Amino acid sequence: MQNRLHCDLRLRSCRKTTILLVVALFAITITVLLCGTGSPTSNARPAEASDISKQTFAPCTRKTDTWRTIQSKYDNLIEDKFTVAVSTFHRPKELKRILGILLSDHIPSLLEVVVIWNNFGDEPPAAYDSEHGVRVRYRIPPRDSLNEKLWPDPEYRTQAVLLSDDDVYYRAEDLEFVFQSWRKFGKDRMTGALARCAIPDNNGQWEYTFCTGHSIDNYSIVLSNLAFAHVGLLDYYFSDDPAMTAVRNLVDDKFNCEDIALNFAASLLTGSGPLLVQGRDQYVNLDPSTGISRNSGHMEARSQCLNDFAHAFQCMPLVDESARIERGYKFNVWYKSLWDRLTYR
Repeated sequence: MQNRLHCDLRLRSCRKTTILLVVALFAITITVLLCGTGSPTSNARPAEASDISKQTFAPCTRKTDTWRTIQSKYDNLIEDKFTVAVSTFHRPKELKRILGILLSDHIPSLLEVVVIWNNFGDEPPAAYDSEHGVRVRYRIPPRDSLNEKLWPDPEYRTQAVLLSDDDVYYRAEDLEFVFQSWRKFGKDRMTGALARCAIPDNNGQWEYTFCTGHSIDNYSIVLSNLAFAHVGLLDYYFSDDPAMTAVRNLVDDKFNCEDIALNFAASLLTGSGPLLVQGRDQYVNLDPSTGISRNSGHMEARSQCLNDFAHAFQCMPLVDESARIERGYKFNVWYKSLWDRLTYR
């Protein structure tokens, strides 16, 4: 009996010792973790950076009343026609090609082509009418600025403006479809051919991407080198809003990112993301090897624009969209045919 009592006492003592050791180890682990997160070598951001991150990641309050007011200013413009605004810079071959595409075939809803003539020092051609009655005129900007492409020209006669560079275009047979898609689904959106993404990185910053390399199917930017925009969006872009003034100044300083800035303005006003529209055939992109997008560090510069613009707005207005519109049914038939071949032998 006495031996059994000694054994019980030893067991109780061992249990107490074990419990104390477990508690001590737990306390040490918690202490180490707490110290580690506060150490100078940790990845934690300082308070100031954290505050900025909260501001630039927070969604913006939409300015829908402002948007309705701006839209009403242009109710008198033609709604069922569109204008093409082509920006060119000392590239006569490219300009001749795109004008040929736009003017050779009859595009029912095309009313006018405005060439933004950045060939400073060269006299532009005289205005003329094509054989299909499309007016072509040339506008000389007052300065060399990417913002000038987005100027709400008071001579525009249509609500819809197709913003285009001289080396990117929809094929003529698809352009009418894209415009009608804008009328039905995209009047409050940037509606065009080339989508891009803005995604948060691990450092609390926005990163500009080609929408590849991650599993999310969303996009939040449509480039203005081939996109329809309501003229009211251009109006707001050139407004006296302090955020827009700051953003335009940044575009001039960087000589870049006016397309991102216009997407910021559009989503801020309307609360809608952009809309990607594809024709039956692939759009044509003849972007030269000497273009801005080919510069070293281009993607990093575009990412910096995202963060600088978000800081100017003190929020992130961009809205994700996951759907797109595509003309025709041939891809559906192709996928069906391929699936049948693979599964039914």
